[in-house]
Amino acid sequence: MDLQLSRKVVVVTGGGRGHGESMARALAREGASVVVADIDGENGMAVERDIVRQGGTCVAHQVDITQPERVLQMMQAVKDRFGRIDVLINNACAPIRRIPFLEMDVAEWDQVLAVNLRGAFNCSQAAGRIMKEQRSGRMINVSSFAAQLPAAGFAAYSASKAGLEALSKIVAGELGPFGVTAVYVRPGVVETEFTKPNHAGAVGDRMRSAIAMGRFGTTEELAGVICFLASPLAEYINGGPVTVDGGKYVCQF
Repeated sequence: MDLQLSRKVVVVTGGGRGHGESMARALAREGASVVVADIDGENGMAVERDIVRQGGTCVAHQVDITQPERVLQMMQAVKDRFGRIDVLINNACAPIRRIPFLEMDVAEWDQVLAVNLRGAFNCSQAAGRIMKEQRSGRMINVSSFAAQLPAAGFAAYSASKAGLEALSKIVAGELGPFGVTAVYVRPGVVETEFTKPNHAGAVGDRMRSAIAMGRFGTTEELAGVICFLASPLAEYINGGPVTVDGGKYVCQF
């Protein structure tokens, strides 16, 4: 199926590794011009070089999305180079750590909210102004099942993702009349090379037992859904959630 992504300009935050890297590579394979925005410049450049080597179009930007002025500069640079921004994927995420609520200090809370929620706000506002002017655009926000069913020890992460879902709805409602849509994706447990060690043994077995399909998702599966949502074929999807969780909530056993 042709997803009609050829020459679409897509910005992926946190695109230097993990889920974001898989999204960037998949979008490039579909013909999109991909902008990899990552706080780690080396990771972003490595993805850019590899995509370009394979014949794709990719530009990396080192940017701290918690800094609104840096985000504005990046979005303007993207517009100056490509003439437009068709899709923004808010994927960047602060490191996930399990910390009991009463032991969490305010610095940890602030950092997670700054990246996961304020960062998405900064990027959405900067890209949203460009999209409103061009009367078209799409924002895809990567949430988590933790927004709906938080796990003990993840207060900041869960709160940030719940806030991201609320932000998505506001953007979908306010910018919809201008041809700009927003959708939030709610993945279940999608493994990367960095999270696999945390899913070994009895812990992983217990987590898989709650998933109807009995396994974790892959970054490629999540990236495939993102590519579809970024395409004109998904134009009428505005809001959410779009769940990618293998049936984590379909029934109780």
